[in-house]
Amino acid sequence: MRTDSAEGWPPAPPFARFRRLMLRLDLPPRGSLAPNNAVDPLKYYYVPLIGRVFTARIDLGLALLDGRCGQLLEIGYGSGLLLPTLSRAADRVDGVDLASDPEAVRGELLRLGVTVGELAKGDACALPFPDRAYDVVVAFSIFEHLKAPELSRALAEAHRVLVPGGRLLVGCPAVHRGMNLAFAAIGFRGIDQHHFSSIHDVLRAAEGRFTALKRATWPRGAPLGWAPYNAVLLQKAPGEEGGRTGE
Repeated sequence: MRTDSAEGWPPAPPFARFRRLMLRLDLPPRGSLAPNNAVDPLKYYYVPLIGRVFTARIDLGLALLDGRCGQLLEIGYGSGLLLPTLSRAADRVDGVDLASDPEAVRGELLRLGVTVGELAKGDACALPFPDRAYDVVVAFSIFEHLKAPELSRALAEAHRVLVPGGRLLVGCPAVHRGMNLAFAAIGFRGIDQHHFSSIHDVLRAAEGRFTALKRATWPRGAPLGWAPYNAVLLQKAPGEEGGRTGE
C-alpha cells in the first residue's frame, strides 16, 4: 500500500485483478484526503502500528463481500477513504454522510483519478435514495453510534434501498469497558458517550428484515462482540417483490 504524496499516484487497477474475496483497502496517499470533522479517524490510518489495526478492521469486512456488484452505497463515507476501493468492487458507488461536504470529497477523489456516483449529505435514518436501488450497502463504524430507535430506523432504511437478495455489510467496534480504555489510549476519550450499540444489538435489530450470512472478528477467532472489531454480512430476503428502481 502506498502512503506517499498524492502526486503521481496511479489509478487503481481494475477489479478483475482481484481474486474472489480478496478485496483489500487501498490506502490513498497521505494528505490526499481531508478529515470531515474533528473526530474523523483518517489520521490514524497513517500512524505506524495503529494504522495496521485500522486497516485490518476494514479488510475484515471487505473479505466478506462476494465479489463485484452493480450498484453499491456507502453509509458514512466520511473523508472518502474507502470510496476508491469500493469503486473497484461495483459498477457505480454512491455515498451518504451526515457531515461531509460532497463536492469537496468528490474533488479530492477526482484528483486521485477516482470517479464515483452520487455523494449526498444525509442521515442513515432517512436515506435520500429510492427504493430497491442498490445491490450492496456498506456501513463501517456507523451503527454503533445509534441508539436503539435510530438503529432500527437505519436498518429499515438500508432494507428499503436494497434490491431483494441485496447484501448489507456492517462493521462495528466492540462496545464494552475494555474497548473504551483502548480508545482512550489513542486519544478518543469518552467514547462511551458516542458508542451505544454493539454488533449483537445490530443483529437483534436486523431480525425480521435480514438474514445473517457471514461474520468475522478481529483478531480472528475472538468472540463476536468481545473482539475489538466485528463484521457481519446480512442479506435482504430474496423473495420480496420488485426490482431495482431509480436507474
